Amino acid sequence: MKATAMKFSAELMGALALAGGVPALAHHSGSEYDFRRMVELRGVVKDVRVINPHMTLTLVITDAHGTRTIAFEGQSVNTFYRAGWRPHMINVGDRISVEFAPRKNGVDGGFINGFTTAGGVRIAFQVPTSNPVANGG
Repeated sequence: MKATAMKFSAELMGALALAGGVPALAHHSGSEYDFRRMVELRGVVKDVRVINPHMTLTLVITDAHGTRTIAFEGQSVNTFYRAGWRPHMINVGDRISVEFAPRKNGVDGGFINGFTTAGGVRIAFQVPTSNPVANGG
């Protein structure tokens, strides 16, 4: 009987460990972005969603490579508000510029560090960096 109880306990612990890992798989770190570099692009807003856990922004960019759609992600709603953002500062069809940490693998897009609205309002965020000077150290 004792062996059966131990086996059940081990199976239960394994199931709990697996269940606890599922939410962690749904969220990711910022390790795919190069926070040591910032790039700036101008484009027309195709979609913007300021929701938790991260905002998303899709721009239509026209440059030397042609016209394409690029997706970005950024901070949380709370961080947006603390930086001065308010609803309707960015709308579909607006021409804005974004400053972002590019993806390390070279694929278009990145993590937004700041943006300038169509009306010229600049909103900037503090982003993680491995540069101790940028962190005040």
